[in-house]
Amino acid sequence: MQTKEKEAKTMLTKSEFNFKSMKSEIDLRSKFEYKEKNYLFISFVLNLLLLGEKVLPKIFPTDLFNADYTYPVYYSFIIICMLFSLPFIHTMGKIKIKNYITGLCIAGSVIYIAITFGAGVLMKNLASSSYDTSLNGIVRNIVSYLPKTAAFIMVRSYSVNSVYKKTSHPYLWIVVITSYIAALGFNYVKLSIMRSYEDIFIFLFQDIVPKLSVSVLLTVICLTGGSIPCICYECIKKIFMFVFPFIPSLPWIAESVIGITYPITLSMYIWEKYKEFSRIKNIYQRDNVLSFILPLLFLVGVSWFVVGVFSIYPSVILTGSMEPVIFPGDIVLIKKLSSEEEIYKLKAGDIINFKMEDITITHRIEEVIKDEAGNLSFVTKGDNNDSRDSWIVGPNDLKGIVENIVPKIGIPVVYLYSNQNIPQGVIDY
Repeated sequence: MQTKEKEAKTMLTKSEFNFKSMKSEIDLRSKFEYKEKNYLFISFVLNLLLLGEKVLPKIFPTDLFNADYTYPVYYSFIIICMLFSLPFIHTMGKIKIKNYITGLCIAGSVIYIAITFGAGVLMKNLASSSYDTSLNGIVRNIVSYLPKTAAFIMVRSYSVNSVYKKTSHPYLWIVVITSYIAALGFNYVKLSIMRSYEDIFIFLFQDIVPKLSVSVLLTVICLTGGSIPCICYECIKKIFMFVFPFIPSLPWIAESVIGITYPITLSMYIWEKYKEFSRIKNIYQRDNVLSFILPLLFLVGVSWFVVGVFSIYPSVILTGSMEPVIFPGDIVLIKKLSSEEEIYKLKAGDIINFKMEDITITHRIEEVIKDEAGNLSFVTKGDNNDSRDSWIVGPNDLKGIVENIVPKIGIPVVYLYSNQNIPQGVIDY
């Protein structure tokens, strides 16, 4: 009888324990869901505050609104509220990793400046800065720029780290936040005045995709290193623009190549280094300097080659005037003519690249004309054309001589210009 009573008590005790465990598990789940809702709500509010530049002009009367003062004060208020009112959120990376990533971001911003300004110098495409480069102007620009940049980055960092650590669908929310912040920088006025597929294509690759690429990079930096390295990366680039009297004025294709490939390459590198360092205890920055520099130097070389910095540069053929030697969509590799001696070596049969008015053309030399003073000019013709070209090509019109042909790589560019009436032989406008 006593045995049965003991068994009954034991079963009752186990039932009570199971009930308490279930209750504890339910309480933990409810607590997690409550936290998740809280952090999602905080992130939602913070990201709404980033709409300040679109909302504030409509709230303030025109005579009271001054963008030079209102925006810095507004974004400074956001920063102060975040620093003193919100619970602290740790990033994915530890302190040593954060320090390393800060170094990568500083180096990355310097290399980006080297790529863009180097291309501008070598292509002789530098323009006067649109910023006021006087001492007062520099200070005013920095004071105006820093609060907004810091606020955007701090909101991004807090949002992506909180949803990553505190929500059940972290990657979905990270994608949403990254896309939303990128969309805040799109030029919607430009989008509203588009009239052709070419305009849409250029807008997509000149504005949207580069901003998305930068947004992905900044999110990766915020997740692994927090807001400080992210602020370093953005501010070094911008402050250099404020201070330097000249800025690169590159073709939109060149800007797109650099603006898309560089942020994605750097973000992939930072993410790989974070995963690598997460598996080891000691981090030695000196062991990884070379592995960081080499891929970025390769990227610099590829970017400069595409934009025409080197003695040989690529161009896309749009029409069939040189068939069957060169077809639409082929890329021709052109060697620049940099001296008179190289020009005097040109002969009938050479395929040259030259500019006539606003168009660039690749045709074959039919005849070399030499006047009494020894000056050269060239009669050209497309292999697939019935007659010679109506113009005479002078030495100042020459850009280079075709060295090689890479088939079909430029077909997407051909589709871009397919709805336009392009003169035979044109490469680009």
